[in-house]
Amino acid sequence: MDKQLQTTKLKWSTKIGYAIGQMVDSTGYNVYYFFFLYFLTDFAGIPAGTAGTVSLIAIMWDAVTDPIVGNISDNLKSPYGRRRPLMIGATIPYAVCTFLIFNNVHFQGNAKFAYFVLIAILFWTCYKTYVIPYFALGAELTDDYNERNTLRSMAGVCLQLAVMLASSAPPMILEIAGRHGMTGAKGWNAVGIIFAAIIIIAAFVCWTTTRGGELVSKAADEDHRVANKDSGLIKSFIAILKLKPALLLAVSVFLWNITTVFLSSGAVYALTNLLKASAAQQSTAFFVQCGMGIVWIPIINIWANKADKKLVYWIGMGISAVIMLFFTFIGFGSFPVWLVYVSIFAFGNSVFWTLYYSMMYDISELDEFKTGNRREGQISALMSFFQKLGAALATWLIGLLLEQGGYVGTAAVQSSSALHMIQNIVTIFPALIGIAAAVVAIAYPITGKRYAALVNALKLKREGKEYTTEGFEKLL
Repeated sequence: MDKQLQTTKLKWSTKIGYAIGQMVDSTGYNVYYFFFLYFLTDFAGIPAGTAGTVSLIAIMWDAVTDPIVGNISDNLKSPYGRRRPLMIGATIPYAVCTFLIFNNVHFQGNAKFAYFVLIAILFWTCYKTYVIPYFALGAELTDDYNERNTLRSMAGVCLQLAVMLASSAPPMILEIAGRHGMTGAKGWNAVGIIFAAIIIIAAFVCWTTTRGGELVSKAADEDHRVANKDSGLIKSFIAILKLKPALLLAVSVFLWNITTVFLSSGAVYALTNLLKASAAQQSTAFFVQCGMGIVWIPIINIWANKADKKLVYWIGMGISAVIMLFFTFIGFGSFPVWLVYVSIFAFGNSVFWTLYYSMMYDISELDEFKTGNRREGQISALMSFFQKLGAALATWLIGLLLEQGGYVGTAAVQSSSALHMIQNIVTIFPALIGIAAAVVAIAYPITGKRYAALVNALKLKREGKEYTTEGFEKLL
């Protein structure tokens, strides 16, 4: 029985198509984190603490149900594979929910709170149903250590393009909508429609170009499904967390996502209140941040392939976070200073989003070697759980911190305590947590040499031949 994975070197059309699929994830994800809290506080009229609670409930729902989607994805029986049917099935509902989360309703009090909680839960449910199979598919496309870096680097470019659109386009869309009489919350309807269309188009391209890219051997695929069913969902997750690389990467992902959300959600408050930036300046700031993210990606990819992705991962995040810490004391005296700041953050963030998934993919081979299962979906779900856990905590904390600082969304001018809190939200808090994420990653044990030894032993094990664990003992 052939249990080899598909050819490790991918066609460019497959790489590009898979990369475009990243925009389905990153468009909705980032427009949510950049603007949903701000939309609730400044356009829907919900107090900051309550708005943070809306996101906390929705994102925690998403986090705790990630394992279910991961398990479904690993065990799905379909002639089209385990991943792609879920991806395409989630696309339209996900696009609709992207529109609805920025649709204000004329409810009062608890009714409005309940509405946004429900819509946000539906949004994250559809999001995860696409995203977890999408990332699991990436692990199945290639088992080559460096090819995974390249695949994720290309996806990283599309990620940054999506972030650029999600962050810089809404202020300009609102300004244009305002000139056509669509003021206030109505302008956000236009934002929702445009981003829903982007999601649908990108999903269709990814679906088409990755056809046939999953595991070649149907018999092997069936074996994996049976093995995964035999182990309960909770036991399966515990087994994955017992893999040292999985646990360390999960903690690092949790911490860096707190950093990312503090800066992304806090940026619009900083630009609006600290720098008094116009809509054009806000768009410029987000454009520069994402543009620099794209500039960094080829450098990161070359560095990771020549050195080692684990080394680049912790050094890159660490350097970025340490420099960010200094801005706690320097402050943002002018708009150009902010552009420098977000360019520095973009380096560490590009390192994270480019290499984190590639490192996650490598855990699949270790899992198969130790347990006999290929659980790309459940590994993706586990990392997504910690990612969302960090994001949910960060969003909730931002709401509480803004309220503690005295922020009032409807006020024309914020108090000095509110302004001070906004500066801390985008400097000292994300910087310190980012440093912690880098420190944890130092202990991550998978390197290129150990992975190569692991794959060689795994191939011999699949063939029923004798093998040794020499060269990758630290992974066990």
